[in-house]
Amino acid sequence: MDRPRKYHKNRRLPKNFYNYFDICTMEGISKNRAKNAVKEKKVEGIKDLPELEPIEHLFEVFEKPVKNGIVNSYGILRRYYDDWKATAEVPAPPPGRPPKEGYVWFKVRIPEHIKEDFQTVVDNANAMSAVHVTYSDMAAVAFSEFVQRRPEFMDLDED
Repeated sequence: MDRPRKYHKNRRLPKNFYNYFDICTMEGISKNRAKNAVKEKKVEGIKDLPELEPIEHLFEVFEKPVKNGIVNSYGILRRYYDDWKATAEVPAPPPGRPPKEGYVWFKVRIPEHIKEDFQTVVDNANAMSAVHVTYSDMAAVAFSEFVQRRPEFMDLDED
């Protein structure tokens, strides 16, 4: 599978997930066999069970802290398992939003009043203009203007 397995740190198994051992019980896999499959290889051991091999890539890992360390729980979304049982076809997870070519994510934390002022300016500009721009497009313009106003910092020679 070309998608990496999801690991959730400090989270319990949510209610919309089936637990690995519950799935094994539903599939008629004995508890000892289920434990042995994940004993050494952890979540990767699920693929050694022929009953679960088609959907093993859909299992996610939930690491929850306990007194003496961290315990891993393995789960699969209920709708993935239910769809698989109903149709006998392995469900495909949604691909998510495709990345735009030539763009990168640049996440910053700013004070709330600056965000509100920025949104007000963009909303007012959009109200006056026939062409509307998004907040992210206007943030790119703001970053660009910031760089253009400081050309002396663009080419610093480290001597």
